[in-house]
Amino acid sequence: MNLYYIITFFFLLFASKANFLVKSNLAWFGFEVFMIVVAFYFNRVKKKDVQFFLVSIAIYFIYILFRFKLNQLPIDYFKSDVFYFFKFVLTSYLFCLILKEKTLYYLVKVISHLALVSIVFYVLQFYQDGAILKAIGKAFESITVETYSLRYTNFLIFTYDTIHYYRNSGFCWEPGAFGSFLTLALLFNFLMNDFKLNKEVFIMTLAILTTVSTTAYLAVFLLFFLRYRVLNKGSKVTIIAFAILLAIAIPNVPFLGEKIVEIYDQDIKDLKRIEELSTYYDDVQRQIPLNRFASAIFLYEQFDWKLFLGVSNQYDEYYIHEYNINISNGIMDFITKFGVVGLFALLYRFGAVSKVYLRKTEYVIYSIMILLILSFGEPILMLPICVIFMFLPTFKNQDFLALAFAYRTKYIQLQRPNNL
Repeated sequence: MNLYYIITFFFLLFASKANFLVKSNLAWFGFEVFMIVVAFYFNRVKKKDVQFFLVSIAIYFIYILFRFKLNQLPIDYFKSDVFYFFKFVLTSYLFCLILKEKTLYYLVKVISHLALVSIVFYVLQFYQDGAILKAIGKAFESITVETYSLRYTNFLIFTYDTIHYYRNSGFCWEPGAFGSFLTLALLFNFLMNDFKLNKEVFIMTLAILTTVSTTAYLAVFLLFFLRYRVLNKGSKVTIIAFAILLAIAIPNVPFLGEKIVEIYDQDIKDLKRIEELSTYYDDVQRQIPLNRFASAIFLYEQFDWKLFLGVSNQYDEYYIHEYNINISNGIMDFITKFGVVGLFALLYRFGAVSKVYLRKTEYVIYSIMILLILSFGEPILMLPICVIFMFLPTFKNQDFLALAFAYRTKYIQLQRPNNL
């Protein structure tokens, strides 16, 4: 186990939103200081890296200051965006700065190992209603947190929630989020290995199945179609046939089509009786759990034109005195925080990373669609696992080890002098 592995492991723990480390600002600060020391000690910091980071800081702060003045909100909203930068963005940049061309490789390696571990613990969930996991969690949390829940427990590498007793949450806060992390890692693995099937593919695919996440299933389905297109090329007829098949199949697959329709219908009903729900959930001291579609409609109705540039990381303070709502649409959550402009910037940078390996625009579009599908279900775009996409394109050409074998071969052939 080398230093890159350890840094990636803790990076994923901080990105998981599930454990006691995530809630500690001191832990975040300590991890950032550790990465800064490592970066300078191992000479990973170049002049152009510092210049790029300074430009990034300037752009970010000009952006949040401009929209703060435009939206005319309390100063706390601006402070929240500053705090987000020095917590999530700085952590993401330092991680990319240290690993650079090895970033995707170690993400796949560590996530596949965590996936394998999760499968073992997932099996234990079914033994005496998770008694073993509850015991491990209680012992761990007795020395890490002041209070712990009878329903939910986490011991860094695994989360057990009695509500999701038949689903695998892995090291994340819930099964859908774990499915998103796994699907991204599966995509990274395919990109680096020319879409070959290796042991990591089988481990992560099996783990994805245990999450029972509709969102992850849809994203993986599209990912394997991307694999088919890359390896078999196909034709426009193939693409059209696939689109028709997808349109017919999804509504008729019980755990996909029926669930989507059911969620949408329930969301519309919830929005119509939001006042009634607000009273009920205030009485039981819980948040109103709006689903994907209701979350999108609600946020649009609240902020309207402000969504172009976004509101703030603590946008919920805007309406929390009237409605205490839990938003579960990752795309709209990100747009409300950083606007349509911020979303397009992130997707553009993610596309730039994908294009290093895929090169063809059609394939890059598929990869972006996979990210959008995942983020529609889970608020992952704000997490370091996705923030790294803003920085990875800067380091992508610094070492050919990061590139797929086919790309390296073609590139080297093109660069080779004629007299050799």
